[in-house]
Amino acid sequence: MTEQLVVDANVVAKLYLKDEQDTDKADLLFSRFRRGEIHLVAPRVITYEVPAVIKRGAARAEVGEETWRAAIQSFELLESKGLLIIDDSDAKYEAIRLAINYRCFYFDALYLLLAEDLGCPFITADGKLLRALQGRVPYLISLARYR
Repeated sequence: MTEQLVVDANVVAKLYLKDEQDTDKADLLFSRFRRGEIHLVAPRVITYEVPAVIKRGAARAEVGEETWRAAIQSFELLESKGLLIIDDSDAKYEAIRLAINYRCFYFDALYLLLAEDLGCPFITADGKLLRALQGRVPYLISLARYR
């Protein structure tokens, strides 16, 4: 059986923001994904978060429109290459419950909830989330430790 992972926007954005830490780990993860060794899943909110992260990185690095547009188009192709996007519109109440319980952002709770529902690990590059949930969420994996 192929391993399945929930992946968040911080991890995906590292494919396009090469000036950040752990881009080599993101490259490893996505090369395994492209070879069919793992399945990647995300809630629908990722389709909004990744462009927002790309925008932030593009503004910081002062890159031109051609660069950030290519990054967003590349992200859009991930879905056609097998990134499974799950509709999270019915998850509001459970996600808020998790967000309150774990004292995390609502969007982070959508990823946590999806991982719980699927019974699979959730990989993130969000250091603040990792520190807040360390030892409390056994299925949470740091991209920095991905092998």
